[in-house]
Amino acid sequence: MSEHAKMSPSSAHRWLRCPGSVVLGATCPEEDNEFASEGTAAHELAATALESGEDASAYLGRDIYVADRAWTVNAEMASAIQQYLDYVRSIAGKLMVEHRTDIKAVTGELDAAGTLDALILADTEVVVVDLKYGRGVQVDARDNEQLMIYALGVLAEFDFLNDYSRVRLSIVQPRLNHISEWSYELAELYEFAKRVKVGAERCVSAARYPPDSKEMHEEYLAPGDTQCRWCRAKAICPALAGYVLSTMSDDFVDVTKPVAPRIEHAVERTFSNIILGNLLGSVDLIETWCKAIRAKAEAELLVGHPVPGYKLVEGRRGARCWSDDKEVEGILKAMRLRVEEMYDMSLISPTTADKLRKAGTIGPRQWPKLQRCITQSAGKPSVALESDKRPALVIADAADDFDVLTTGEGGNLA
Repeated sequence: MSEHAKMSPSSAHRWLRCPGSVVLGATCPEEDNEFASEGTAAHELAATALESGEDASAYLGRDIYVADRAWTVNAEMASAIQQYLDYVRSIAGKLMVEHRTDIKAVTGELDAAGTLDALILADTEVVVVDLKYGRGVQVDARDNEQLMIYALGVLAEFDFLNDYSRVRLSIVQPRLNHISEWSYELAELYEFAKRVKVGAERCVSAARYPPDSKEMHEEYLAPGDTQCRWCRAKAICPALAGYVLSTMSDDFVDVTKPVAPRIEHAVERTFSNIILGNLLGSVDLIETWCKAIRAKAEAELLVGHPVPGYKLVEGRRGARCWSDDKEVEGILKAMRLRVEEMYDMSLISPTTADKLRKAGTIGPRQWPKLQRCITQSAGKPSVALESDKRPALVIADAADDFDVLTTGEGGNLA
């Protein structure tokens, strides 16, 4: 869950690495996000079911209101949340749902608190469980700064109750079928607390300077993939702009002047695979920055603020559709068209069939018959970091694809 603290646990991955992001981010309004709204509804369903002791299916068809939007609990949401419920209920101990814990002692920020989705106090272990309803990015519990700060807050709050020796961090991402667990000795967490204290002090120091000051740019803004990915200040961050453009041109770039001519010459460089690997490490960050810049320019133009050299035009039109399906259906029937001429029909996909299974329309004895008919093509080769958990593909050298030809007497090929 989100917090109102400036140095909130949910954004620790950012401010621990880039203390200036707290100041710069405060100048950017939070945007309404449909995925975040859906996630809030799913969290509310999970909390309600845990507190009532019921399964998620008991709430099918119920509406959960987030701001001005109603989210109806459907079979997909109920099935996903049930995975989370089953996991939490499998852990023995005192359960606290949506527990708000004080983190002032951790970050030093007055009135700072964090809300845990589920907290379980076992005999010798504290278990912090976090529900991630999104399916965009898989999140792991190991070295998860958000949950580690939560855990430190919980230890400060409940260490008098028991002689706890370990803390278990758990992340449940049901729509990715992903559950990640990682345990820490208390000494490891207290060592991490020292890093948090230093990072929080740097954030406080950064707050003394204006967002556009030289000190902010040089001392407190530190671009990087982890801290910049979800930062809403990407489009206005001078440090990120300088980093991206300098990386592309292999030299310092003055962002107050046109940069395209300098970047055009960057492609003329020749470099080894070592340099290629270094540059590849910046690609994701550069791509997210490019998207943020486009979005910022569009937002400015939409409210009538000119962006020199650019304008708004109508983009590609959407697909044609009927304004009133029933009216068109009546017209087509009057034309005496056959059913197969009026309607497009196709077999449902394995994904749709799986949804019917989760909803109970396809029974557990029927599903194996369909499973035998499901095929899935292998994924295409994709470049990833060496630290990625997926195994590396074994690629044969191109030279192995050719036979070795030898020359016989007289220079003839044998």
